[in-house]
Amino acid sequence: MLDLTDRRIAAQTLTDLAGIHVRHGALRDATTCYQRCLATTREHGDRHGEAQTLANLADVYLRDGRRADAIDCYESCAAILRGQGDRAGEAQSLRDLEVAMRDFSAVQRSNARTAS
Repeated sequence: MLDLTDRRIAAQTLTDLAGIHVRHGALRDATTCYQRCLATTREHGDRHGEAQTLANLADVYLRDGRRADAIDCYESCAAILRGQGDRAGEAQSLRDLEVAMRDFSAVQRSNARTAS
């Protein structure tokens, strides 16, 4: 897909491309871009970029109905931000996590009623 030697530029380009895919409803392509961006930020040791990418990936997972995956991303994001002392960022991740967990619980209850 991309072969950029500057990892920071590569991560930003992947993030921009993922955003375009999201706006056009291509969630699978957006997920692929964010996953590649995540790998790039981890290789580069960019913990803030990793947290931001996890939050973006979680948002795509929610749109795609993948609530359990979104929850995992939000939990990881909150842990990174907590470790960095970013209390505001951690609080936002925890709010997003709470919404995803509430939605996940509602879906599970609905599925349980349907299965009965």
